[in-house]
Amino acid sequence: MESMPRRWPGDESMSGWRSNFVPGPEQLRRQRSNLLALVGRRLQAGWVGWGLARDRWQPVIPVVLVFDGGVQLELAWDGADRLSVSWNTIDLGTAFTFVGQPHEWRSSHPHAFAAAAGRVLTGWAVTENPYFTVDLDFTGELPMDLVAGWSMAGLWIEFGDVGLHVFSGADTTYVSDAPMAHYRVTHRQLQEEDAEASGDPTISS
Repeated sequence: MESMPRRWPGDESMSGWRSNFVPGPEQLRRQRSNLLALVGRRLQAGWVGWGLARDRWQPVIPVVLVFDGGVQLELAWDGADRLSVSWNTIDLGTAFTFVGQPHEWRSSHPHAFAAAAGRVLTGWAVTENPYFTVDLDFTGELPMDLVAGWSMAGLWIEFGDVGLHVFSGADTTYVSDAPMAHYRVTHRQLQEEDAEASGDPTISS
């Protein structure tokens, strides 16, 4: 049974964003065809919400990847590790107010976005984080022989020899150029089950 998508309260005030949070694996089943349709498209730029008062990236706000052909992919994680995937809903030219502070959209931040800009998307994968069912001291190296299982942590997006890791950070959406050391990269080309989405990456959902 599919989950009912959760909207972020007031999301449309964020330059028109229409969120649709569901558990990560389920979201990928829904969106697999749409995401794979981006393979072969060139990334023009990555965009983030930028707080003007403190002059810094606000990772609670979704990240946006703009590809050639006018395709705009909007990604966000919430505190329950649910993933929102939306298309072409955010007006990047429209500033907005978030938690009472002025924000705007800026491209090529963080550095990982700048490194991938201008490159062609070549593949997708899922990153997973280990979990444990026993009490551990997490100040040292993780005892990987005691791993009880793995849970979805983020998306690994490949641009040839450069990658983007868009991952959950407890109600925030972070971006880096490599997964953390204890993560594993799996589910190449995403889930095996075909998505229910139409395969048209220009749709709004």
